[in-house]
Amino acid sequence: MAQDAQDDLRITDQFDFEVFWAEYGKRITIAAVVILAVGLIVLYRQHQASVQAEQAAESLARATDVASLEQVISNFPGSKSATEALARLADFYYRNGRYADAASTYQRIERDFPGHPLAEAAKLGVATALEAQGNLDGARAEYMNIINADPNSYVVTGAKMGLARCLEIQGQKKEAMQYYEEVLASAQNSPWAQQAYLRLLVLNREMPPEKSGQGAAQTTTPTQNGLPQILLPKTP
Repeated sequence: MAQDAQDDLRITDQFDFEVFWAEYGKRITIAAVVILAVGLIVLYRQHQASVQAEQAAESLARATDVASLEQVISNFPGSKSATEALARLADFYYRNGRYADAASTYQRIERDFPGHPLAEAAKLGVATALEAQGNLDGARAEYMNIINADPNSYVVTGAKMGLARCLEIQGQKKEAMQYYEEVLASAQNSPWAQQAYLRLLVLNREMPPEKSGQGAAQTTTPTQNGLPQILLPKTP
């Protein structure tokens, strides 16, 4: 142990900082400068991104028409504000009956911002725009894609309602009722459930009574006047 300590001391005594710096100082300086430069670049980019995000948000807040929304999209591509501007633009087209423009704008959100939460809503928007144009087969396909892709998606309930509407219009009332019942069961106390409830009331009145010995006599769900028990008011 004592010999090791003496060897260490001798090595320390022999260390010459000037010789060391002459040999390695340039490399150390260059490495330090590179690290500092990289750090400054990162800080600058973060600052610029923050400034740009603020500018984009301010531009979006001032946007009130198609031209100004398109300007936000073109001036701040890839930003959160650009995605929101696209969504507002698509909604504007839809509200004004420009369903083809609405569908293509929703598709831009799907294509350019696939990971954004609004991309799911955009899929529903495409389907709804097709439905509004009378393209029921296309709308049905889009609604089914949403339902099958992720049963837990926050837009699935809306997709089921849309699919039920298309089925109802195309005369497939029993199939439509199945989806309305699913919405009523899974989205209780929501606007979707209220709409599903009303459609079920109408369809149950419109549906012809089943013949005795067919279907209704075998069902295990109690019914009254053709309505599922869940739709009937509770009696004391």
